[in-house]
Amino acid sequence: MIKKCCWLTTIVLLTIILMVGNIIVLAQEEQEESNTVYINAEHLEYEDEKTILSGKINIKKNETVIQAARGELFREENRMELEEEINVDYPDGNVKAKRMSALLDAEEYVFENSVVLKYLLEEEENDMVLNSDYLKIFGDNNSFNAKNNVVIDYDNKIFKGDNADYNGDEEILYLTGNVLIEEGEDWVKSDEAKFFLGSDEKGYTADGNVEIKINLD
Repeated sequence: MIKKCCWLTTIVLLTIILMVGNIIVLAQEEQEESNTVYINAEHLEYEDEKTILSGKINIKKNETVIQAARGELFREENRMELEEEINVDYPDGNVKAKRMSALLDAEEYVFENSVVLKYLLEEEENDMVLNSDYLKIFGDNNSFNAKNNVVIDYDNKIFKGDNADYNGDEEILYLTGNVLIEEGEDWVKSDEAKFFLGSDEKGYTADGNVEIKINLD
């Protein structure tokens, strides 16, 4: 009886060891994959400090896919500078622009010139479209900062301002500088505004020199 119990205990311990080993291997493989970048292009030029790419560039890291016509990879910095026909698909949306800088290890992306962001919110009919001259996406929660000629189309309203900051954890958009909120012929002007984009809370607040126009027709 004692031998049988010892034999069963040994089998259980070996099973646990094998399971733990498999979990560690899977975790290592997932970590390696998350630190891997795949790049395709039609042409490559390898230089001392950088790699020049051109023609249908396709870059994949985790769930982010970047497309561009031309680009340069600075290998020591893990940085890419991209130009023309830039199109980026990532879990929270899509971005188009004429120029882009990407820190691949930090997953920090800066877009410039005719930037258009389509940000996917929980309710598909209320996706947010943002236009600006500059956009920076950063962090695990895909927060972003936009500035210069910021125009946002969301929930049948147009938001305008000098600067927009979106906190992905809070699902709150902060708009500052010459804020204008248009809904049909009505509008609200203020120094700053806060928009609640989450599924639980809706609406917005405006602060500082608030002006309102309401069409009573």
